[in-house]
Amino acid sequence: MKEPYAAGCAHKMWNLKNKYPHCFWAAPDEFFTDGSLVNRGTDFGLMPSVFEPGGIVQHEFFVGATPVIAFKTGGLKDSVIEFLWDTEEGSGYTFESHTTGDFIFAMERAIGTFRNKPKYMKLRENAFKATMCGDIVSRAWLGEFCRLRGKNFIDFKVVQETEAKFTPWHPSNYTPISIIQEIFGSDKKKQIFQEIDYGATEDEIKNESPDRLSELDRITSAFDKAAFNKKPQIFMLQNRGPRYRKVEICGSFDEW
Repeated sequence: MKEPYAAGCAHKMWNLKNKYPHCFWAAPDEFFTDGSLVNRGTDFGLMPSVFEPGGIVQHEFFVGATPVIAFKTGGLKDSVIEFLWDTEEGSGYTFESHTTGDFIFAMERAIGTFRNKPKYMKLRENAFKATMCGDIVSRAWLGEFCRLRGKNFIDFKVVQETEAKFTPWHPSNYTPISIIQEIFGSDKKKQIFQEIDYGATEDEIKNESPDRLSELDRITSAFDKAAFNKKPQIFMLQNRGPRYRKVEICGSFDEW
C-alpha cells in the first residue's frame, strides 16, 4: 500500500468486490503470499496489457496449467497463441484491437471452449507446455531496459558459448602477416619475396627531388606499400586470393 499505483489498483478491486459480491472476488493484500494459488486455481488468466516487452505473468499462469487471454503485444503475442478448435493447438486466446468489444469477444471464445471439457483440458495441457524458461523472459526484459536507456544489450550466455568454441587468446599472441602471405599462403612467402625487386634503397630515395618523391608516392599502390613495408600495417584490402571457409576474429569489442 506504500506504492501509489498498487494502492489505487487494490482499492478498485475492493470496490468491485463490495459492489458485486456474487460476481467478483479479490484479496490484493494476500497477493504476495497466496497469489500463486489464484494462478493455479483460476480457469483463465486475463492480461489485457497495452505494453509487455517480455512478460512473466503469463508464464506464472502457464506453469499452473491456466490458459491466458491476452492483448497481442510484445512478449504476450509471442507466447500466448490462439487456441484452434480443429487442430487443438494454442495456449489461450488473444485480441488485436485494444477495445472492450474485442476483449469481450476473446473471453466469449474462451468460455465456449470451457463448456467443452475435453477441449478445455487439452487447452490446459497446451498452456502448461507453453511455459518458457525464466532466463529467456529475463533476457527479454533486460533487452528492453537497454533499449530504453540507449544501451547495447550483451547476452553474456551467447558470449560464453562462443568463447568456449575457441582456444584462449591474448593480444600479445597476435603476429601480423603480410598481404603476400594472406593471398598466397605462408609457404609461398619465401619464394615470392626472392623474386621481388625492392627498388631503390633509402639512401637513393633521399637523393630524389621533392617532386619526384611526390610522383613516386602517388603511383605506389596501397597494395605495394602494405606488402613490402617492414613495419606491420593495418589496412582494408579485398581478398584477391583464395577464399577461406573459416576465419577467426581475435580481440575485444570493449568501448566499441
